[in-house]
Amino acid sequence: MKNKKINSIEHADVMTDPRRKYYWDRVKYEGRRYPKFHWPTVEMFLNVVLAYDILTTHFARRMAKYGLSISAFNILMILSRSEGKGCKQRDLSSLMLVSRANVTGLIDSLVRQGFVTRTASQKDRRVCIAKITKAGDDLLEQLLPWHYEEMSRVAADMSLQEKENLSRLLTRLRISFVKRLESEE
Repeated sequence: MKNKKINSIEHADVMTDPRRKYYWDRVKYEGRRYPKFHWPTVEMFLNVVLAYDILTTHFARRMAKYGLSISAFNILMILSRSEGKGCKQRDLSSLMLVSRANVTGLIDSLVRQGFVTRTASQKDRRVCIAKITKAGDDLLEQLLPWHYEEMSRVAADMSLQEKENLSRLLTRLRISFVKRLESEE
């Protein structure tokens, strides 16, 4: 029964995302020419990349309705959790969950929108501290209920155990990747 469910999901996936069929067919075929090609590993990476692309595109469209990019939303989330202290711009860059885009440009945009203030540090004038404003907090209070509901809706077809397993496996993948990168340095 489980294989039937998986095959039905894969069939629906191929039907709704032309990239899925293209990459699965072409990469699987072309990859056989290379001795180190391992289809399960390649398939896993393709699934991670496609899932990331689909999720970020979906949430980016939704955030755009509020005048935010995903990176700007990420900055507001970090600042809202800073307990009123704010964050140094360089610290924001290291805490970003999404693309480490030009944090200065993102902060400039959030300042223009009235969601963030920026002040020079009293200890070091070269350091800028960004803080979320009441308008930024209010925006998050309006946006977060929808955001968390949407995350649940998008993953509704997965059981709790599947979500936990996927989270554990992605953590293992991330740790493995970081270890390999560190060993190259």
